[in-house]
Amino acid sequence: MAEMKTEVTVTRDDYAERVAELAPIYRSVITVLTWGFRLGAALLIVGLVVAAIKGEPLNRKAERFADVLPAVFDGKASGIVDLAILCLVATPVASVVATALGFFRIGDRRYGTLSLVVLCVLAVSISLSLFR
Repeated sequence: MAEMKTEVTVTRDDYAERVAELAPIYRSVITVLTWGFRLGAALLIVGLVVAAIKGEPLNRKAERFADVLPAVFDGKASGIVDLAILCLVATPVASVVATALGFFRIGDRRYGTLSLVVLCVLAVSISLSLFR
C-alpha cells in the first residue's frame, strides 16, 4: 500500500489574516477581564474601608446568594465584600460569553460551541458551590 502524505503549510499571510480576524475577540475579552477585575477590586477595597470605619467584623463565610444585595443596601461591609467576590467570580463567566459571541460573529461555530461548553461547565461548578 502506498502511504499518502498530506502536508499542510501555513503561510505568514494565513497567520496574519487569522490574527486580524481574532483581534476583536481578544480586545473584548481583555476589556471584560480588565474591568471585571477593577470593579471587583474596587468593591473589595470599599468593603474593607467600610468595615474599618464602622468596626464591623467580616464574615468567615460568604452570605447566601439571595442575601448579598440586601446586605449591600443595608450598608454592611460583609455584603460589599461578598458582592466583590461575586463580581470576581462572574468576570471569567462574562469573558467566556464574550469569547463565544465573538466566535459566532466571525462565523466560527466550532469554537463558539466549545466556548458554550466551557460556559456550561462554569455554570455547573458555580451553581454547585453557591447553592450547596
